[in-house]
Amino acid sequence: MTLPPTAIEETDMAPPTDPETLTELPLIGYSPDALAAVLDGARIADPEREGFNGAKVFLLPEGHQLKELPDPHALPPSIRQSVTLDDAASHITYVNRFSAETSVLIADYDAGRIQARLDWHGHNQHDAPLSARHDQHNATFKLLPSEEFTRWNSIADKLQEQTDFALFLEENASDIVDPEPGVMIEISRDLEASQGAKFRSKARLDNGDRTFTYEQDTVVKGDITIPTSFTLEIPLYHGEEPTQLECLFRWRPTPDGLLLGFRWRRVEYARRSHFNAIATRIAEETGLPLFFGRTA
Repeated sequence: MTLPPTAIEETDMAPPTDPETLTELPLIGYSPDALAAVLDGARIADPEREGFNGAKVFLLPEGHQLKELPDPHALPPSIRQSVTLDDAASHITYVNRFSAETSVLIADYDAGRIQARLDWHGHNQHDAPLSARHDQHNATFKLLPSEEFTRWNSIADKLQEQTDFALFLEENASDIVDPEPGVMIEISRDLEASQGAKFRSKARLDNGDRTFTYEQDTVVKGDITIPTSFTLEIPLYHGEEPTQLECLFRWRPTPDGLLLGFRWRRVEYARRSHFNAIATRIAEETGLPLFFGRTA
């Protein structure tokens, strides 16, 4: 069968629309204008191509150009950056460098962080009240427990064998301010020396301290006086000044010896108070409004 002189050779496939394929078809009797119109239509239908190094390019017919369609509600370009700082001084320096009139501080005690939202929304005293902002530039100060607090907190509310507790006291006696470190070291050595003794009784002294009477297999008897409480002076948070924390001694006489430990006294009150003081200091040194809480 002979094809009409103005027809394209028939195939079982749908007619191609890709410009490169169209230029390779055996065309008979088509005018250049008609061909150009077909090619232009194909380019407009799928103009996007991948260029050098993955860059996006657009293949447009001659006489056409790309134009940006403005959005009257679009926000202006903004910084997209989230930074985590390890100490208050670095946090204050960063916030003072990038804060704006709408910046705010949000202090979340439960999460242990103070966050500066540097491109927060406009407020009711602003030139454009309650205007939206990107809220994509944040500086977070994550309050980490100090090494000293982490070490003591790891054995809080846990009764230990007297030798283990004695070694811990001796290694960390420099953190104790009352009684004096030397007294605590002496107590720890007495505890080590009495390992394996049988503690049969205890007496409460006038000052509240406890005296334990022990008896060893060699019939050697002795007394160990342990204070009711002791005071630490350690930082609660990394990079912060030391504060005093009271610890209450805990003990339990057993046939195999004496179990010892301690319990914090109102430590959560001290931690919250210290957290609030740090947040308030950052607010004062940055001049930003401070809110205690968290975003939904």
